[in-house]
Amino acid sequence: MMKKPLQAPVQHLSRSLPQLSNTPVCHCPVCCSCRAGDNRRSWNTPCPLLSLTIPEKSTRPSSMISPGSQSLTTDVTLTRKTSLPPSNCSSEVENVPESAGDSTSAGDSTSSFLSAETRNCHVRRSCPDSTKRCSVEEDSPLLSFGRRKRFRRPRQGVPTVQFHTHLRTMLGWYEEFDDAQKNDFLKQLLEISNSPQTHLLSTLMAPILHANCPHNCTDILYWLPPGLSLEILGYLDAYSLAECQKVNKYWYRLSCDTKLWRDLCFRPFYRLGAKVASKQLEIFKSRYGYIPWRRVFIERYKLQHNWLTGNCYVRTFEGHTQGITCVQFDDFRIVSGSSDKTIKVWSTRSNTPWGGLTLRGHSGTVRCLHLNNNQLVSGSSDCTIKVWDLAEGVGWSRSRCTVTMVGHSHTVRCLQVGLGVVVSGSYDHTLKKWRLSTGECLATLRGHLAAVLSVQFDCSKIVSGSCDNTIKVWSFDTGECLATLSGHNNAVTCIHFDHSRIVSGSLDTQIKVWDIKSERCIQTLDWASAEGHTGVVRCLQADTWRIVSAADDKTIKVWSLESGKRLVTLREHTDGVTCLQFNDLKIVSVTWNKDSL
Repeated sequence: MMKKPLQAPVQHLSRSLPQLSNTPVCHCPVCCSCRAGDNRRSWNTPCPLLSLTIPEKSTRPSSMISPGSQSLTTDVTLTRKTSLPPSNCSSEVENVPESAGDSTSAGDSTSSFLSAETRNCHVRRSCPDSTKRCSVEEDSPLLSFGRRKRFRRPRQGVPTVQFHTHLRTMLGWYEEFDDAQKNDFLKQLLEISNSPQTHLLSTLMAPILHANCPHNCTDILYWLPPGLSLEILGYLDAYSLAECQKVNKYWYRLSCDTKLWRDLCFRPFYRLGAKVASKQLEIFKSRYGYIPWRRVFIERYKLQHNWLTGNCYVRTFEGHTQGITCVQFDDFRIVSGSSDKTIKVWSTRSNTPWGGLTLRGHSGTVRCLHLNNNQLVSGSSDCTIKVWDLAEGVGWSRSRCTVTMVGHSHTVRCLQVGLGVVVSGSYDHTLKKWRLSTGECLATLRGHLAAVLSVQFDCSKIVSGSCDNTIKVWSFDTGECLATLSGHNNAVTCIHFDHSRIVSGSLDTQIKVWDIKSERCIQTLDWASAEGHTGVVRCLQADTWRIVSAADDKTIKVWSLESGKRLVTLREHTDGVTCLQFNDLKIVSVTWNKDSL
C-alpha cells in the first residue's frame, strides 16, 4: 500500500483540530487567517503554534508511519500552557507572508513552512481585561501532540548597521534637548532599563561622581563641624561609642573626647552614690593628675556588669558566739550586733577573719545599729540606746560609750540617726525622737497597735512599719500621723522610702512599692509574679535604681526599682539572712548561723 504524503500543516491542523479555530478561546491568526502581508514585525503575545517545531526531514524511519495515517508522525515539541488572548480581546493580523496560504504543498515544503514561516506570524491585540490570563486549557487538543516543553522566544536586536544609524540619530536628538528635557529623557530611559544596564551605569558613574573628592568624601562626620559631630556621637550608648573607635583615626579621636565619656558616667544607670563617686574621682586624680573620664566609665561599667551578673568576691568573718541580728559598714570596717550581747568591729583592710574590736555594755541582744562616721548608735533588748565613740585617734582599746538613752519599756527594735537626732521604734508600740548629743527624749509617737519593727525618716516625715500589718507616715516636726498604708497580710519587717515611693518587706514574703501621694500600692514583688522570695523578707534597702532584699530562703535578690524586674539572685548563705546593707561597691549581709559576709 502506498504511503500517503504529509499534508500541508495548516490544512492538516485545520482538519484535525477544527474546534480550535472557531472556539472563543482561540484567536490566533495562524489557526484562522494567517495569510496576509510580507513584512515581519515583532508582536506582543507569542503565537500558540510557535512552539511547534518540525524538522525539514523527519528523524523517524518511514516504517514508523502507519499506513493510511492522517496525522503528523514527525517530531513535535509543544508548550504545555501557551498564552492566548481571552475571548474579549481583539486581534489584528499584521504582515504575514503570502506563502503561508499555500495549503497544497507537501513533504519538505511543509516542514519549512512550520519551522520558518510560521515564526513570522505576528499579531497585535488589545485586551480590555488586563487581569485575565490568556492560556490554552489543560484539555486543549494542542496538548495531545507529542512532547511538551516550555518555549521562550529570545529578545532579538536590530542589525549592527541599523543600530549605529539609530544611535547617531538619538545622540543628535539628545544634543538638541535642553537640561529639563535631557533629565526627563534619562529618567524614562532608566525606567525601561534592566539590571545589566543599571549595573553598567553604576560602574561607569562611580569614578566620575567622585573624581574630585578626597578619599573620605563619604564620611559625614569628617565634613561636619567637630561640635556637631560630638553632639551626634553623644546619643550613642557605650558599646556603639567603643565600636566607633575602630572606624578610622578621625573617628577614634572624636570617640575619645572627654565630654562623651563624662556624660556617660553621669547617666542614671552608671551614676554612683555621692560618697563612692567622690572617692573614685579622688583616686583617679591622685593617680593621673587629672580625671580620665574614659577610664572612670570603664570602671563603672565593670561594676554595673558585676551587679547584673552576680559576679562577686566573698569574704567571711567569724567571731560571734550566737546569731547576728544587725550590721553596718563604711569604707574600711564592718560593725555587727549579736544575740551574745556584744558589738564587734571588723577591719576590711586586713585579711584576718576575726573581729578587731569588741564593744560590751548592753545587757541584752543588740537588735539595731547605725554607723555614722566614727559615731555608732545601738539599740538592745535591754530597752536602752547607746552612743559609742569609734574615733581612730583614741585607739581601739579606748573606744567607749558616751551616751545612754533610757525611755522605752520594751526591746528597741529599730533606729536611725540624722539631723542631730535619733528616731527609734520599740516593741512597746511607740516611736521616740531623741537628741543625739544629750540623750534627751524630744517626742513620743503613738498610733501603732503592735510592735514597731522598722523606721526611717528625712527632714519632713517619718515612716514606720509594724506588726499590726500597717505602714504609718508621720510629720517629723509635729509627730502627727499623716497616713496609714494597709495591704500586707502580715507584719511589716523593713521599709525604705524616697521623695515619691515607699518600699516595704513583710512576713508574708512579699515586697510592695507604694506611691506616697496617692497612698496606694503600685507594685507587688512576690514569687508568682516576679520570682520573688519564698521565705520571710527580713531586710531590704534601695537606692536610685535598685532594691536589694534578703529573706529566710537563704537568698539575696537584686531588683530594678523602676520595672520591678529581678536582676540577679545571690546564693552564698547556708542559713536565713537576717540583715544587710549595701552601697555601690559591696553588699554586707549576716545570717543566723553566726557568720557575717
